[in-house]
Amino acid sequence: MIATENRVALAFGLNIAAGLSTCIGGIIIFNKKLVYLTNPSSLGIAFGVSAGVMIFIALGNIFEESVNAFQEGLGGKDEQTCDKMCKGNSKMFTTICFINGAAIIFLIDFIIHKISPDIDHELSIDKINTFRQTFSQIDSKYESDLVEVQTSHGKKNGFGDVTTKRMLNRMGILTALAIAIHNLPEGVTTYTGAVKDTKLGIALAIAIALHNIPEGIAVATPIYFATGSKLKAFRWTFISALAEPLGGIIGWLIAGDGLNANVNGIMFGLVVGMMVTISIKELIPTAHRFCLSRDKVTYSILFGMCVIAFSLILLDYAGV
Repeated sequence: MIATENRVALAFGLNIAAGLSTCIGGIIIFNKKLVYLTNPSSLGIAFGVSAGVMIFIALGNIFEESVNAFQEGLGGKDEQTCDKMCKGNSKMFTTICFINGAAIIFLIDFIIHKISPDIDHELSIDKINTFRQTFSQIDSKYESDLVEVQTSHGKKNGFGDVTTKRMLNRMGILTALAIAIHNLPEGVTTYTGAVKDTKLGIALAIAIALHNIPEGIAVATPIYFATGSKLKAFRWTFISALAEPLGGIIGWLIAGDGLNANVNGIMFGLVVGMMVTISIKELIPTAHRFCLSRDKVTYSILFGMCVIAFSLILLDYAGV
């Protein structure tokens, strides 16, 4: 596959857009109306839709792309040059890459928890509800880039005592770093998909953007409570968002100007494993944690699959 300059540019553009969607979550702290929209149920549904999109694309499209790439590398696409042994090996190699892609996600999680075992990096209902309740108590005249809260001991920046603020600040920063590490393989995924197939890249970017928004909230909220500064909270959200384009750069360094078919097969196989594992291990459990209705989560996952299926059909009709 030889990636054209236009397709590479589009792949980076989609990477940047998906990454910056994290900043949308950070922007929520700037507006009370947006804060009130961040109820747990709606966020759970968003995670469910994102999981449905990613699982459908991974197993319905990218897995086949990996098999086809291995068939091309091992013997050719047509029936005469790729015999039954070639086809069997192609599916076996794709499956091996799938397993290794899943292992990469588990390894990333292991590293993150080793770095900061005492910090909860996950967004929870309690965090969302605390955020909304605390924000609603802030009088508008005190809202500025740096919020100062009067206490019985004098004027302090942020909320709560010094120990609590330090804990919240550390939690927010570590959450930003954890999300950044998680976003690296997502950046590789988006770039790889977009370079191979534009419509796949678009679909992947949408799916990743959907769950990056709540992740932005997870970063911005504790830092805002700790420092009282919206700009500091947004800055760390932006830093975590940069990992997505960085993952795209890693993908470009590996796959940028064209790869042989076998390397393509390996890349796509790893991507499938990472996407499915992220969906099953992270997105779906988080959706159930936020949205207490099992049916709503199930419907949101199926809705995501249906939406992306029809979107891919429309993109085919449009010649994308």
